[in-house]
Amino acid sequence: MSAPISKTELAFKLPETLSYHSTWDDADYEPVVPAARPGLAARLMGGARARFSAWNARRVALDALAGMTDRELADIGIARSDIPRVMSRALIEEQVGNGAHA
Repeated sequence: MSAPISKTELAFKLPETLSYHSTWDDADYEPVVPAARPGLAARLMGGARARFSAWNARRVALDALAGMTDRELADIGIARSDIPRVMSRALIEEQVGNGAHA
């Protein structure tokens, strides 16, 4: 079956607007744009920055303990020979894991 159809009968027209709100200005809500995640380099540098900060804090504390007199060290309950053990990363992580504050 064939019927002659004119070109004007097949014309396709796009709608005037694609949604109820034609622009964000007249919308009754604000669009939510997700926050940008930091890139891989920024995340790696953040980890390096945290490790450096922890190392520097241990170094400053070690210098402060090394600068104390034997009597001051005895007042806080350690001997000069205990300083490296007290400042070891393993002991600090163990104390933090047990809930004690290093």
